[in-house]
Amino acid sequence: SFQAIRIHLKRELDELEAGLEAAARLLVGGGRLAVISFHSLEDRIVKRFIRANSQVAGSRRRPAATGAARLRKIAGPLRPSAAEIERNPRARSAVLRVAERR
Repeated sequence: SFQAIRIHLKRELDELEAGLEAAARLLVGGGRLAVISFHSLEDRIVKRFIRANSQVAGSRRRPAATGAARLRKIAGPLRPSAAEIERNPRARSAVLRVAERR
């Protein structure tokens, strides 16, 4: 319960979305965006952001987004190995996703 209240009060998920947008705008061609999320709410936002900015824009059902960063998924979801979790139990929920600016 405490985690849910903290996420809501601090607007953590909104801040994550804004941070992803800002980071993608700052990337130059070939620049990479690497994001480690620690719970499913964060990971879902990161996954959808990369997917939405990786798709070909301008279709009849999905018009081109203005100013959207064009990304290409490089890696992810990458999870820690059993050995890493044994050394660092807090890593068990971490998920790494990487995208590159086209």
